[in-house]
Parts: sequence; structure tokens; C-alpha cells
Amino acid sequence: MSLNLRAATADDVARMVQLNREAYVDLIEDDVVFDEAQIRSHLDHFPEGQIVAELDGEIVGAIATMIVPRAIDPLAPHTWMGITDGGLFLRHDPLGDTLYLADIYVAESVWGKGVGRALYQALFDLCRKLGLARVIGGGRLYDYDDHAAAMAPDEYVARVLRGELKDRVLVSQLRAGFEVRGLLPSYLHDWRSRHWATLLYWANPERTADVEQRVPRAEATPKIAPPT
Repeated sequence: MSLNLRAATADDVARMVQLNREAYVDLIEDDVVFDEAQIRSHLDHFPEGQIVAELDGEIVGAIATMIVPRAIDPLAPHTWMGITDGGLFLRHDPLGDTLYLADIYVAESVWGKGVGRALYQALFDLCRKLGLARVIGGGRLYDYDDHAAAMAPDEYVARVLRGELKDRVLVSQLRAGFEVRGLLPSYLHDWRSRHWATLLYWANPERTADVEQRVPRAEATPKIAPPT
């Protein structure tokens, strides 16, 4: 098994569209999966930030990123459609300081084979390479729908953080190195998450002292009890 990560090219677009649809079968009806025009726009605006993972020569995963415009506070409440310009990355700002993880998707056939972990590492490596302060993203609460009748989303996330509940997506993000800074309501039309998302944060360790002096924790988002 040979895993290779590289920048995506125009030749990869058809496979990336197919893979994104396969990864989010449950979201296709909500029209929130990438189409060809969106992925081509990503490559036009920020080719370095579009990375694919190949396993034995076949693309089995990818990440889509952009740099947030300087005029936007990525720690403030936002939606996926709003911050990504409808998934087109039109306001990608090379002079910004925040790398935004718009999507990470991995073929179900290779779950558990380290592809997602390698893509997260590539994400953080890109942040370091570009000298950016942080990575931010909105994370699905993949298993929240199973518990929504019994608890609010902040309690659900707190219990996942304490290890009392499992959420397939959030657990993988925590293992990768993200921390949860809050919750984003109406982030994306996603029935599994009841349209909520975690506000994910990773600080570039080479910039941490500088960033933490200037960037407060996201007070506008619901608080989450810390793990005990």
C-alpha cells in the first residue's frame, strides 16, 4: 500500500467530484456537495490549497482549503455557504492569516487506513509552509442526530470531549490536533448534525505566542464545558 499526497490538478476534477458525491451521499439531495464548477474555481483561486491523497495510484481523499479574507473574523459565527462564497472561494485572500478547511473527504473503502490522518497532517503542513497563524473549519456532528432528542448540541459535544460519547467525525478531528472553540448554528444544511457544526481551531505552533495575544476565544459562539 503506497499513499501519496500532492496538489490537485485540472486532470483530477472529475474524480474529485465523484469522490465528493460518494463521501456525502446523505447530503446530495441538499445540494451541498461539490460540483465541477466549484472544484475548478478552487484550483483557479488557490491551487496550492487543494490536495489529493492517492492510494496505489487512485485518488481516495482530498481537502479543499482557502485563505479567509482579512476583513472577515473567522472566529465569529458564520455559515459554510457564506465564508466560502457558495463553495467557490471567490474571496480567497493570499494576504490573509487564516487557512480555512472547507472540506475533507475520504472514500469509505479506505476508512481506517490513515488517509484522513495524512490529509490533516498535510493541512497543518500547508499552514506552516505559508506562515499562516491558524487553521479554522466547521466540523460536522456526524452522530448528533442519534442523540438530538435527548440533549442540546453543546451538551453532546461536551460529552464527546469527555469521552462519554463517540462522534465519528469529531473524534477524528480531535485526534488530528484540532480543538473546539464553540458551536456554529445553521452552518450547513446537514440532517445528521441538525445543521450545527463545531468551530474547529488549530494554532500554528510557530505563530502561537503572537496569535494568542491577539485572538480571543470565540465569545459569540455557545460555550462548551471543558473535559473533566
